[in-house]
Amino acid sequence: MDIKRIITGLLLATLIIALFLNIPAGHPITLLILLAICGLSLWEFYTLLSAGGLASSRKWGTAIGIIFCIATWLYMINPMPSNQSVLPSDTLLWSIMLLVVISTFYRLLGYTDMRDGLNHGLGTLLGFIYVPFLFSFFIRLFLIDDISQPAWIAFYTVLTTKISDTGGYFIGSRFGRNKLATIISPKKSWEGLGGGILFCFFTNILWIFISNGYIGSLPFSFIHALVLAILFPLFGTAGDLVESLFKRAVKQKDSSSVAYGIGGLLDMIDSLLFTAPMFYIYLQFLLASGE
Repeated sequence: MDIKRIITGLLLATLIIALFLNIPAGHPITLLILLAICGLSLWEFYTLLSAGGLASSRKWGTAIGIIFCIATWLYMINPMPSNQSVLPSDTLLWSIMLLVVISTFYRLLGYTDMRDGLNHGLGTLLGFIYVPFLFSFFIRLFLIDDISQPAWIAFYTVLTTKISDTGGYFIGSRFGRNKLATIISPKKSWEGLGGGILFCFFTNILWIFISNGYIGSLPFSFIHALVLAILFPLFGTAGDLVESLFKRAVKQKDSSSVAYGIGGLLDMIDSLLFTAPMFYIYLQFLLASGE
């Protein structure tokens, strides 16, 4: 066990919990924090590509990523029904998404070396899809409930994701024997995945008792607790493995060195980039429908 890494993780967890509990979901400070996390994580990803000799347009990619996240925030803060005479905000949001993609391809025309332009375009779009697009679902979870209150749904997402990661780390480091993905991440084990599921399940049960069976304003039953105890570790592990694949491909240990034993911001949110979209879809189709 790396005690220093555990202490660093606990300090970060304390800071995150304090921010969640004291800042309303719709407060402008929340937006600035989310944009900073997304922008810096995307910059780290482009830096990883550069370290591996892969081209991208870092400044342009980071700018369009932040713009898309702001558009997502505005859409969730003030969604307009489709029967309004003005352009519906969901149409505006996806129009911005289209402009992001088209403008990136349009920039290819400015390169004298067509292969160089193609490489920059592909790297830029990969970063946009991997970080801002997936992270935008976390922003949606932040604002899907009462924005004048703490973002309980987003807090639950972070809590279960990180508890799953923690369970996987503790159980895997102590009992891990059967490797999950030897080439991509030799330390990942099936025992660790099982530990993540177990930790997540107990967290969900505890959440039910503390919240009287609700996540925010949405009912949360034992069946949901059981299903999500499996889904969160599965998707969180997949997110961690995908980032490990990127890092191994460019021969880098961490995306940066923001926190000891944890790495950069991208290392901190890699699992969240997969669990947030999963939970948003689950919430829309199952939790919000009351099933």
